[in-house]
Amino acid sequence: MALMNGRPFTFGMSQNPIVQVLSLLVLGVVLIGAVVMGTLILAAVIGLAMLAAIVFSVRIWWLRWKLRHGRGTGADSGGEDREGHVIEVEYRERELRDRDSDRRD
Repeated sequence: MALMNGRPFTFGMSQNPIVQVLSLLVLGVVLIGAVVMGTLILAAVIGLAMLAAIVFSVRIWWLRWKLRHGRGTGADSGGEDREGHVIEVEYRERELRDRDSDRRD
């Protein structure tokens, strides 16, 4: 027992039953609050993880769908159509005239 301000002060349980009941009530409220907050935080983390997994799986599905249907990067497909058939085309080569020589004439 230590004297503080002339009054005896001890660390331990109070002998007053009203103080004991009030401290149990406060402890119960704090414990319930901690459990509720923990549950909410856990639900938020699980929800965000599920949302990220859904977005990731949809993105993977979309990329596979694009590859399957021949809509890759949009670059030249090398003379093939979307179904993979070769497209035959006739063309003629033309000589390019130099613009500067046209101006000099």
